[in-house]
Amino acid sequence: MRVLIVDDEPATGFFLESIIKEVPGVITDVAASGKEALVKAAVNKPQAVFLDIDMPDMNGIQLAHTLAEKYEHLALVFATAYPDHALEAFELYSVDYILKPFNKERIKKTVKKLVDASNLSQSEASIPIKTPKQTFFIKPGNILYIEARSRGNIIKTLNRSYTTREDIHAFEIRLQPYNFFRCHRSYLVNLKYVKGIVPSGRTYQIVLDTGERILLSRKQENLLRIKLQ
Repeated sequence: MRVLIVDDEPATGFFLESIIKEVPGVITDVAASGKEALVKAAVNKPQAVFLDIDMPDMNGIQLAHTLAEKYEHLALVFATAYPDHALEAFELYSVDYILKPFNKERIKKTVKKLVDASNLSQSEASIPIKTPKQTFFIKPGNILYIEARSRGNIIKTLNRSYTTREDIHAFEIRLQPYNFFRCHRSYLVNLKYVKGIVPSGRTYQIVLDTGERILLSRKQENLLRIKLQ
């Protein structure tokens, strides 16, 4: 897995690189600015980017927006001293938000998770997703969940959303081999991104690794807990 590290302080960038390189199966590169990161991303096509937020020419949030638009399957990890941007970061479907000073084991755990996801994604065949304008081919492992709406179903991936008229029940059948679960009549969730279950009034919500929450029916709650054991 190719990882790009972006930090305007070279010493911090190379320190983070030294930690990430301890995980087997990872190739790293370091950029000292947002502009340099865009150039290196275009050349090396990383699967994951660790980025700081406070940078002079282009801050990490701006860079993340640009990268997410350009690269569908890119995993974003914010590594920063600023906790105030966590909510905005997770709205970009970032995988993690790591605060300085860096915890070595926390970083390695995140990288191992990314490597495992990358290996699974590479072994999967892409499935066609028909939108009003064109057909996209998406790996099931990159889909967070599918939401049924009256005007079209929403397919939410790690970095963007797609709108399709395809029936959610049809997706439930197609995605059975990839560990998806019908958690609610309006939701089909990828179990590998489920972080936890929390009460919500008389029913429940599923908390995803991205920080998003989706509905979980009372009927499906016990079955989901069994599947997550």
